[in-house]
Amino acid sequence: MSPITSGIIFDAGFCLISAFITCGLGSFVYALKPSSKLHRLFFAAMISAAYWALGEFFIWQSESLEGVTFWLKFSSFWPLTIALGSHFILEFTDTFSESKKRRIILACIYVIAIVLSVIGLFTDSLYTAAFSPDIGYFYLPAGNNPLCLAEILYTTSIMLWSLYVGFISWKYTDSGIKHSRNRLLFAGIIIVVIFGMLSGLILPLFNIYIPNLVFTGFVIMSVFTAYAIRHYGLFVLSPETAVPEIMKTIPEGLILVDRKGDIVAANESAVSLFSLKNTPAVKTSESLIPNEDYLAISRVISEKGKISDYEIRLPGETGRYISISGSVVMDRNVRPSGAVFIARDITERKASENALRVANNKLSLLSQLTRHDISNLVTALSGNLELLEEGLKDPEDIKYLKRSIEITDRIIKQIEFSRSYQDIGSEKPRWINPEESISDAKGSLILGKLRIKLKIDPVLIYADPLLEKVFYNLIENAVRHGDKITEIIISTEEQKDGSLILRIKDDGVGIPDDEKEKIFSYSYGKNTGFGLAFVRELLSVTGIEISERGIFGEGASFEMHIPKTGWKMVELPP
Repeated sequence: MSPITSGIIFDAGFCLISAFITCGLGSFVYALKPSSKLHRLFFAAMISAAYWALGEFFIWQSESLEGVTFWLKFSSFWPLTIALGSHFILEFTDTFSESKKRRIILACIYVIAIVLSVIGLFTDSLYTAAFSPDIGYFYLPAGNNPLCLAEILYTTSIMLWSLYVGFISWKYTDSGIKHSRNRLLFAGIIIVVIFGMLSGLILPLFNIYIPNLVFTGFVIMSVFTAYAIRHYGLFVLSPETAVPEIMKTIPEGLILVDRKGDIVAANESAVSLFSLKNTPAVKTSESLIPNEDYLAISRVISEKGKISDYEIRLPGETGRYISISGSVVMDRNVRPSGAVFIARDITERKASENALRVANNKLSLLSQLTRHDISNLVTALSGNLELLEEGLKDPEDIKYLKRSIEITDRIIKQIEFSRSYQDIGSEKPRWINPEESISDAKGSLILGKLRIKLKIDPVLIYADPLLEKVFYNLIENAVRHGDKITEIIISTEEQKDGSLILRIKDDGVGIPDDEKEKIFSYSYGKNTGFGLAFVRELLSVTGIEISERGIFGEGASFEMHIPKTGWKMVELPP
């Protein structure tokens, strides 16, 4: 066998092998997820490459000029392989997210490819059959024909453009799975471009037409792609490949789990929300949420195939509330293969809802109680004023007048009190310096000889802006019911679990054990009956709990339990 014949057989054989490899890989990827646009596009590009390789195979098998010409016409639609390949690269790297611009680019690529294919089918303006004793039957570019030059320019431009797109998609992607995938894609593009330019431009200048390295490049790129499929989940079920646009744009956490409940993938929002770090694969969905919630979600998913807005509180000390929505993911045989979940942080929403609920309930109760108190006060005022009708000569009349003034002042205070509480929930909680709130509360009270000592660390508390009213009510309650009270000590104490206790302790008579919980109920007490009850619910807006832990006969001690996430230390000025 002559060297020429053996070279042609080798090149033809490799074209045939290339066709089988590309066709097989395209079918494999398409079978993984037929509904995916990216899968279908890759399948089309690989089938087109196989078609081109088969045409090349039969060209090298031809033993006449007519045979070469026939198979040249048969494979004249090879420019569509270039167009489909560039389309796949464009979609995979998501280079142009603006749909109008993408449609224009694709239209130009495909229209030119189709025009060149039709020209190659009906004319000899692109390639012509030839014979040489040194080579045998082969084909040549149509010299200086303008259409042939246009085809070379088109092919070269697409290759360089694909190289550029592959480079920027790899270079400017953050490290991770996507970065590794784009690196493999870029490497494959480099191989195809180099081998294509060798066979299409450089080697023909030296009258070298075999072997055709373009198909060698396709095979190498296919191997890179197969490696990416195996190690990086390039085309398997994954949020980053199945729904790349959603993964990039949604602020919610997106988690994909398999049938066992193991986490397959998670976007950056989910990593942050659940503190998954960089190792989501070693986590299970059951480890992220409380067991009872996990069982409830699993039951609903199994029965209905989906779940919407299931609210849970994350375990640990994060203090976060999340809303879970999700649905079962089916494989190509319409069997459950896992589930996709979307987690939304609703901590602020829950705080706002709680504040709104408290505000609505309190406004209703406050309205009733205030009307009742004002009614009694006005009745008393009316009775005293009637006594003034006879004149103010008698000292006793003056006494009644002073009492009326006092009652009027109390009415004014009640109205101001109700007005201030109307604002509950109208503003979001914020970080507040408790010392400033205590100072403001003291300024609104008549303390006389009562001493208030502060032993508070430099901290900020995350609370409702009306925190001042909390201290006002607690101090006013101590003054009113403390009897022998002479001193109030307000202090802070950090706990082992990271929480903070803010304690308000006095040396008064204290509170009996059987009343320690009752004092936080509405309509319990000697006056308006809502001060301490409202204090508890106002603090609960941000998860602060309050209880009374003093010893009866030695004084009252109100303790605010502030969660770890509800307070922080502040630096004192030098």
